[in-house]
Amino acid sequence: MLAFIGIGYSRRHLTQESLELLRSAEKIYIDTYTSMYEDGYEWIRDVNPSAEIIVARRRDLEGDAITRIVEESVRKNVAIVCAGDPFTATTHDAIRVEALKRGVEVRVATGISIVSLVHSRIGLQAYRFGKIVTLVYPDNFKPYSVVETIYDNLSRNLHTLILLDLRLEEGVAMTIPEAVEILGGLDDKGLILDQVGVAVARLGWSSELVKAGRVRELGKHRYPPPPHSLIITAKLHPVELESLRYIAGLQL
Repeated sequence: MLAFIGIGYSRRHLTQESLELLRSAEKIYIDTYTSMYEDGYEWIRDVNPSAEIIVARRRDLEGDAITRIVEESVRKNVAIVCAGDPFTATTHDAIRVEALKRGVEVRVATGISIVSLVHSRIGLQAYRFGKIVTLVYPDNFKPYSVVETIYDNLSRNLHTLILLDLRLEEGVAMTIPEAVEILGGLDDKGLILDQVGVAVARLGWSSELVKAGRVRELGKHRYPPPPHSLIITAKLHPVELESLRYIAGLQL
């Protein structure tokens, strides 16, 4: 069996299903490269002391490693654990597909993700979000596709959730002020910096901070360390507007 286990962003988010799959696993891969976790991962050894535990880097779960993991799951119970949700905040679809092709039983324990948290914690209506994008550092190219997606969402009166670059194996995590600066440099139409935005820092953690205001002003605030995300809102529904005032301190 191959289990994909989402553990949210804190031990508070663990479901009964995720704990049951963790306890039944003989080998556990912990994905440490696609997101961050408030409580670390040492507690997994307490949940299942007998399992072989691999603290996995990207090369351990991608490319040629996929065949090896699927082969292992033919013979034993294997689990892949990740912060957030296995198929929302991270990408392990290739492993799942290969396992299904081989006739391996696949189980998925869905975890709380940034997408579900944004909708429930901030007060913006779920059906009013457009395409999600990830803003990366403009090292070798300028990520104009992110701005184009924001423009397209705004043209349809939809909010945009922007996930910020995480390169955990390199020790790099984009901050909200960095994101605002990058977006300002790409905003040829001048539509973004004066929109109402929502800065999201460590959402789901005990130290979470949510701040709403004009996007340009959000870049001037101080936040707890990453992970960070940013929302560019479209025209706000009156209930959304009131929610942002009381939940995220919006002042217009």
